[in-house]
Amino acid sequence: MKAILKFTVVMAFMFTTVLSMAKEPKLYIAAGRDAKSLVFSMETQSDGTSIKFVDAKNNLIYSERIADANGYTKRFDMSKLAEGKYIFEMEDAVRVIQYTIEVEATNMEIIEKTERTKPYFRRKGDRIYLNLLNLDKGGVQVKVYDGDNRLIYKELFTGELVVEKVFNFEKAFEDSYTVVVKDSNDTYYEAVIVE
Repeated sequence: MKAILKFTVVMAFMFTTVLSMAKEPKLYIAAGRDAKSLVFSMETQSDGTSIKFVDAKNNLIYSERIADANGYTKRFDMSKLAEGKYIFEMEDAVRVIQYTIEVEATNMEIIEKTERTKPYFRRKGDRIYLNLLNLDKGGVQVKVYDGDNRLIYKELFTGELVVEKVFNFEKAFEDSYTVVVKDSNDTYYEAVIVE
């Protein structure tokens, strides 16, 4: 048990280190005559990186799944958008970064940037390892449901910076299971098939 705890602490530390060392994606307002254009760039990204752009009513304006792992740059023309607030979101396997943009008649400004980490799931044999960097130390609820949507496990973590849990499906019945992790920001799902 101590070995598993030590391993998960080391994995959480490595996860945090990788996040801090990774090149940050950049969203900025183009200078000069294109002052109502946004430019988004990333040097590298992980599998499953996606971007989306929505208005204040959560209507989707643009979305794309980024396939090129060697770099990505895209310019967005904002000149035809109505005045108001918009959200630009980049999501990959470990985090979600949101930028709030305010568009006015003659001006545009990035007014806020928020970043939140997502849980990291790793499977080794019949075990699922869960790690979540819980920066706000808010409550994190973890549940496991079987294929008939019956709750088979529930735990609440409070005040913990790193939430870690190992699920052992070694003696579980053949079925599809869903691990649900809910923190103060969002709800995340991980499917587990036991054959």
